[in-house]
Amino acid sequence: MEPQYRHWKRNVIMMVGSQILVMTGFTAAMPFIPLYLKEGLGIINESDRGFYVSMFNLGGLLAYGLFNPIWGTLSDRFGVKPMLLRGTFLTCIFFPMMAYVGNVWLLVLLRFITAACAGTTVAAQTLLVKNTPENNQGLALGMLTTAYWTGSMLGNVAGGLVVSYYGYTAAFWFCGILYFAAGLFVVYAKDDYIPAKAMPQKTHTVKRNRFHFPEFTSGVRLILLLTLLAGLAFSLEGPYISMLIEQIVGIKKAAFWTGIISSGAAVGSVIAGVVNGYLADRVRPMRLLIPILVMTGIFLLIQATSPVFFKEPEVQWTLFGKSLTVNLNLLVFGISRVLMLLTLGGSGAIFMKLLANSTPKRKRGSVFGFRSTAHCCGGMLASLIAGGIIYLCGNVRSVFYGASLFVFLLIPLAVWIIRRVMAHPFYRAHSPFGKR
Repeated sequence: MEPQYRHWKRNVIMMVGSQILVMTGFTAAMPFIPLYLKEGLGIINESDRGFYVSMFNLGGLLAYGLFNPIWGTLSDRFGVKPMLLRGTFLTCIFFPMMAYVGNVWLLVLLRFITAACAGTTVAAQTLLVKNTPENNQGLALGMLTTAYWTGSMLGNVAGGLVVSYYGYTAAFWFCGILYFAAGLFVVYAKDDYIPAKAMPQKTHTVKRNRFHFPEFTSGVRLILLLTLLAGLAFSLEGPYISMLIEQIVGIKKAAFWTGIISSGAAVGSVIAGVVNGYLADRVRPMRLLIPILVMTGIFLLIQATSPVFFKEPEVQWTLFGKSLTVNLNLLVFGISRVLMLLTLGGSGAIFMKLLANSTPKRKRGSVFGFRSTAHCCGGMLASLIAGGIIYLCGNVRSVFYGASLFVFLLIPLAVWIIRRVMAHPFYRAHSPFGKR
């Protein structure tokens, strides 16, 4: 085994542990921001609240998009591990501060600062890609996706309980403590990848891109475009789950059921992360991605109609001799959400595998940084579009209808892009699917 791969199993364990803690902390607070705006900052109107949720998410995504390429470039020069340490230990300081803001715009500013300091997920991906053998990269990235959703599952449950019993301040502090613990895992990771020595500069003048955009292949640029479109389609409805659940069960039970349903969806994503990560090394991207998109669009439509699925949703069920009141509309939403994430979870491994097979190793830090930026740009567009939809329509259900429409529109674009990428000479020379 090459020296740069000797600690790859250890790195997978450390990165999985770190990302579980990061995502547990993150999802212990972030999904409940719409409820925090109403109960903590007094924003009652649904249209206004939808707008501010949009601005909150836009601030975070804008910071990710601006700073992740910088951290990716620095990781190529100085190593990925220092970037991970920076992200975890700085973020653990700023998250608890959100509990003490008295103005919604200060909350948005703090979200921008925390996101600018973070970027741990893309750094963890880069460390694994650079230090993992090619034939194990899909599995490693799938494990990282599983860690992401495991943390989401734990964080949603913990956050729902903490918010319900101890309030929002405790949830923000819980988030900061877990980020600090995640940094301790990073300390024991090993970055063994040594960049190849740069070639001597030629004396003749080199024509540079006018806007100094990196000289990526057309295949990489197409994958970045697909990542942006996927970021738009997959990010549209996510921040508004608690608002839809609030429509179904009311504000008092919204935090609890948001945590429970989101954690159930995360369990589905954990399973999907392992399965899709394993299949990404063995099945052509098109055969994996298209069924995922079709099913995701269908489940989003079901979620959009869930608040009015049954006219009389509350029924009495007897379980073990006890009478229980069950909200059928909440049950429809919960089941469809879990099934959607069971389908969609781990799909990121497909995109990352495509990108890894289209990029030389020495450029993967920068490319993965730009991939994160592309995803964030899609998320920023999603925030603006979703905020506008809620503000104009006055109902959060409209965002779920919009998300379903965008997913269906993504299907023909994904087919065209993946075919072009797989036909590129570099991909055909370096991917196991291109050699067949």
